[in-house]
Amino acid sequence: MSRAVLTEYELRASGLTLPLKVALVADLHERPADDILKLLQNAKPDLLAIAGDTLERCGENGSDASQTPYPLGKRIILSAAHSVNHALRLVFAGNNHPDKENAYRFLRGTSELCPVFMSLGNHENVLTGEDYRILASLGVHLLDNADYSLDIGGQMIRAGGLSSRYDRRWLERFSRKDGYKILLCHHPEYYDTLLDGANFDLVLAGHNHGGQVRLFGRGLMSSTTGPLPKYDKGVFDGRMVVSAGCSNTTAIPRFNNPREAVIIRLTPTE
Repeated sequence: MSRAVLTEYELRASGLTLPLKVALVADLHERPADDILKLLQNAKPDLLAIAGDTLERCGENGSDASQTPYPLGKRIILSAAHSVNHALRLVFAGNNHPDKENAYRFLRGTSELCPVFMSLGNHENVLTGEDYRILASLGVHLLDNADYSLDIGGQMIRAGGLSSRYDRRWLERFSRKDGYKILLCHHPEYYDTLLDGANFDLVLAGHNHGGQVRLFGRGLMSSTTGPLPKYDKGVFDGRMVVSAGCSNTTAIPRFNNPREAVIIRLTPTE
């Protein structure tokens, strides 16, 4: 696993009256993340958004929970990439395997820092009873096509989570609510379809792992959306922040693309 870094962005927020520090992590995939936790502890955020794929819960058939239809050409490329990755993992076996205790330990640590909101990604089809018990005992707000409001410094903040198996009706209801609205959406590609013109102040995403290998400021590949993903990492349209992720799940090392925790400093507009 490569070293982890803290990436910081500053955004203007017209719906706030006081500054707000939001942390974003995504794509833990049950890998070790003690270094990510340490970065968050030092950063002291006001709230933490976990935007999908914390756990490995793909169900018995290992299917992807995303509802995104891909054209034939892209499906062929993705299938070939998955086959190559599987072959390399067999040859270069290592210690980089998922373990639910990594995820539980991370959630325990973050729950002591600030309010924690967690949405579901394409690797989280079916949570277990143990998952639900752990989340409830830690006070983690699970946002499965659901939203939750809280008061931070006298400001009404609404956090909503759009799951990979999305609910359009819930999304529309959430978009009409008042207060500063933060949407956790694992899939940044949904921005051009489901979220086009929607009334959200901040959208937080992951999924593409920064493109795995980055050259000339661009990610080269996403395991699900294919080569040169449009939304690899960074800030887009002034309101969507995409994390490069907390783990490496492939046989191909991350290159020029460290694992990251993200801090978004929201400053009210005057």
